[in-house]
Amino acid sequence: MQQSELENAPEVPACEISLTGPDALVSIVSVTKQFGSKLALHNVSFSVPPGQICGLLGPNGAGKTTLFRLLMGILKATSGAIIIDGLDAFEERVKVKRLIGFLQDEPVFYSYLSGREVLELSAAMHGLDVPAVMGRISPLMSRLRLSEDIDNYAEDYSRGMKKKLGLLLAMLHEPKLLVLDEPTNGLDVESTRLFYELISETASQGTTVLFSTHLMDHVTRLCSHAVIINEGKLVAKGSIAELRSAYSLESLEEIFLKLTARSAK
Repeated sequence: MQQSELENAPEVPACEISLTGPDALVSIVSVTKQFGSKLALHNVSFSVPPGQICGLLGPNGAGKTTLFRLLMGILKATSGAIIIDGLDAFEERVKVKRLIGFLQDEPVFYSYLSGREVLELSAAMHGLDVPAVMGRISPLMSRLRLSEDIDNYAEDYSRGMKKKLGLLLAMLHEPKLLVLDEPTNGLDVESTRLFYELISETASQGTTVLFSTHLMDHVTRLCSHAVIINEGKLVAKGSIAELRSAYSLESLEEIFLKLTARSAK
């Protein structure tokens, strides 16, 4: 979509997230990201308070992955700002990375390292006590049913096992913020349930979670709030109850389809 098309697109009402401003762990303020003549994100703003589980929703190509890369300091916004715990996500990206645990949709590991070696290397790079960290995450490793395969080459893991190892990597330094890109892709039903149980438990201990998914029922069950973006623009944000009230619809899937239908016309 070209810049003129985005700027002339009709605005869709967005309800506000209840907690914003100084209480937010994540503040995304008027963020635009442009690649040449293409606008990937246009004037996106929302906040995520500490301890909240927030679902980031949008069709394929809506800008979710670009937003995650901006959060991680991999990309710099064309304009606007992303502030994480008072730090600029790009200008202070080394410090910010210590606060974030990131799970990408398709985790990739060195072909010559075992799962255990991947974890030990990551712990060492974070400057942590490696034996202490491995002891601390051992129960979680067992719970994720990775213990028997942890000494095998990570590159040979199934997609679901790579996701589980990726979650361990994201959590091993006890981050303030978990950013999860389609975390349950490749997982079976049992593993998906366990995955979300762990996310809920982590959030109850004060960790903030921002994750993208196409599974609306999981967002309804797990998240307190949701953000919907479409064609690079934010079209709705708020608690699940606020979204239902604002659009007079009970189903989050119906709300999502209503707000993203313009791109299919």
